[in-house]
Amino acid sequence: MEVSSEKSKIMMNSTTNSRADITTNGEKLKEVTCFKYFGATLSKNGTGTA
Repeated sequence: MEVSSEKSKIMMNSTTNSRADITTNGEKLKEVTCFKYFGATLSKNGTGTA
């Protein structure tokens, strides 16, 4: 499997406001606060919209 560093992003849910440093192919993945998944928007604080 080949992972695209450009297209991959991460979102971390934590009650301690932690950050994640994840790299692939030598590049750090961008951390986002929300993203779309099957038409619903999921956010870092646990809320979502359909």
